[in-house]
Amino acid sequence: MLDKYTAYTLVDITDSNITNSRTSDIAGYNQQQNLNTLIQLIGLRSQPILYSITLLKTQDVVDYAFGNTFKGLHSVWKFEFASEHSNAYTKDDNDVYFLQQDCDNVPITSSLNETVNLVNSIFETTNKNSLNVYFIKN
Repeated sequence: MLDKYTAYTLVDITDSNITNSRTSDIAGYNQQQNLNTLIQLIGLRSQPILYSITLLKTQDVVDYAFGNTFKGLHSVWKFEFASEHSNAYTKDDNDVYFLQQDCDNVPITSSLNETVNLVNSIFETTNKNSLNVYFIKN
């Protein structure tokens, strides 16, 4: 049986499918690199399968679990994926513990299509004030 997860992020992880660094679309390349980074981090413990990305525009971030420094209406990327290995990211009572730990403070490229001001160009998964990506087990 597959375990299913969702990541919500304020970081632009658009699946642009631009993988050549010599492209004239530098923003598209950097979007793809942010997505690739997230997939590689998730894959440290179990390969993500059956994934999809949805851009949710004009979302009130109070309805999400992002850091309390983020307010108002913003774009949110929703990354849904499955794992073939049960509880690959679980420690004690936290179903997403290793996702949080593995992704925290990893560099990303910001100033793409994000609608928030990311002070640090990193995935932040543990700092309650500046949390810009979080995971849930479905």
